Amino acid sequence: MKKLTAVLCTALALVATPVFADKAAIDPATDKATRALLDSMGTRKMIKDSFEQMKATIPQMILSTATSVINANPRLTAAQKKAAIAEAAKKVPDAAARVQRAFEDPAVADEMIEAVVPLYATRFTVAEIEQIAAFYRSPVGAKMLAATPQIVNESMQIGQKIMLPRVNKIMQEAAADK
Repeated sequence: MKKLTAVLCTALALVATPVFADKAAIDPATDKATRALLDSMGTRKMIKDSFEQMKATIPQMILSTATSVINANPRLTAAQKKAAIAEAAKKVPDAAARVQRAFEDPAVADEMIEAVVPLYATRFTVAEIEQIAAFYRSPVGAKMLAATPQIVNESMQIGQKIMLPRVNKIMQEAAADK
């Protein structure tokens, strides 16, 4: 089970790099404007929609990562690798369900917003934040917001297609060096 947890963590790292911002002192007016901006951007809905779109890819990502890790292990024979992959495949539905439950936790959106506020607040003035919010309330801003989850999802899939072979190669090389 520890190996599956490690595989799951690796898969999630490939899916999305978490953003952790240092929570420095933020001017209350900037904090308030930033939160209003995030509301105008529909950040909570965007987070929920992104997680919903990822849901379908989670089982394959978990299995793909587990397969890569298993295949990169030079100590396993071909038969052992095949058996280990079959065993991992049996555990994927449970692991995917646990990941989904984690994504559905309402506290996740709160934590993400708390981490994102400083990213805007330290880069933009209150006036700039208000202008950005006005854009997102405009028709073209609303259209951009509506398209963003699909763009993000497709971009992540592209990133995985490009990066997964490279990561697999590095893992195989690292395993061979042992």
